[in-house]
Amino acid sequence: MSSVSFDVTPPHAPGTTWRLGAELFLPAGDPPDTVQLLLPGLTYDRRYWTAPGALDYTRHAVGEGYAVLALDRPGTGASEHPPAEQVTVESNVEAVHQVVTALREGAPGRPAFRHVVAVGHSLGSGVALIEAARHHDLDALIVTGLLHALGPLYPEAIPALYPASADATLAPSQPPENYLTTLPGRRAALYEHPAGMDPDLSAYHEDTKSTVTAGEGFTLDAIYQPEVAAQVQVPVLLVVGKEDRLFGGGDVSTEDAASVVAHERKFYTGTTDLEAFVVPDAAHSLNVHRTAPSWYAAAHEWLARRGPAHE
Repeated sequence: MSSVSFDVTPPHAPGTTWRLGAELFLPAGDPPDTVQLLLPGLTYDRRYWTAPGALDYTRHAVGEGYAVLALDRPGTGASEHPPAEQVTVESNVEAVHQVVTALREGAPGRPAFRHVVAVGHSLGSGVALIEAARHHDLDALIVTGLLHALGPLYPEAIPALYPASADATLAPSQPPENYLTTLPGRRAALYEHPAGMDPDLSAYHEDTKSTVTAGEGFTLDAIYQPEVAAQVQVPVLLVVGKEDRLFGGGDVSTEDAASVVAHERKFYTGTTDLEAFVVPDAAHSLNVHRTAPSWYAAAHEWLARRGPAHE
C-alpha cells in the first residue's frame, strides 16, 4: 500500500486545484492491467473499504490480482476540504473523472492502467454512475447500496445529521462550516442490521465516520434521474443488503437478485449486461456486516466473467 494524491480542478472554478488523498494497493509482481477505483458513500471515507480482518475489501481484491485505489472523495479523509457549497455531486463527478484519466495515464511512481472499474457505495455509487454515463471511460461498474427506489428509512437520513464541528470524533480536525456527520448512534440505526453485526464492528463503524457537505445534500437528486442510468453502456453489477431499508423495503424487493434486476432493468436501458447480488443479513453499510465477504467473492466472480480481465 502507498499513499498517493491527485490534483483535480473543480468545474465551478477553473484555475483552482483540490488535492485528493488515496491509497494504492498493488499485488506482488508486475502491476496488473486493471485497477478498481473505490468510492465511499455519504459520511464515509476510504476506511469503509478497509474494515478489520476478512471484511477488508481491498485485501480481497488484491488477492484476486487487482490493483485497488481507495479514494477519499472531496471533503473527506485526507482530501482537501473546500467550502461546503463547492462540494456537490457535480464536483465529485468531475473530480472522479479526472482521477480515472490520471489512472489511465500513469505518473512517476504510479503505473498506467488499461482498465478502470469503479466500485461505489451509496453516494459513491451515484457519483460513479453519473461519471460512467457522462464520460464513458469506465470498463465496468459495481453499484453497491444504491437503487432507484427509496425505502422507509430514507426520510430519516437527513435528520440524522448534525454539524461535524460539534462531533467529538471529528471536531479535532476542525471541519469547515456546513460539513455534517451522523449523530452519535444513528449510524447503527440507519445503516446496520443488528443480527449481522459484531459489537466491535459497530464500534469501528461509528469511530470511522466522516462527513457530508450541505452542497452534496442539496444536489443528491442528480443521482436518481432516470436518464443517468440509461446512458451507462458498460456491464453493471448491483449489490444490495437484503435488510437495507434506505433503498429496499419500499417499491423494490431485496429478497433476491431477480427482483432487484427486474426493478432496475427499466433504468439501465443502455446496457444489456446487468446482474445483481443480494447480501444476506446486511443492511445499507454492507462492509461492516459479517456477511460482507459474500459480496466480495460474488463481485470478483462477476468481474472474471463479464468485467475486463486482469493480467
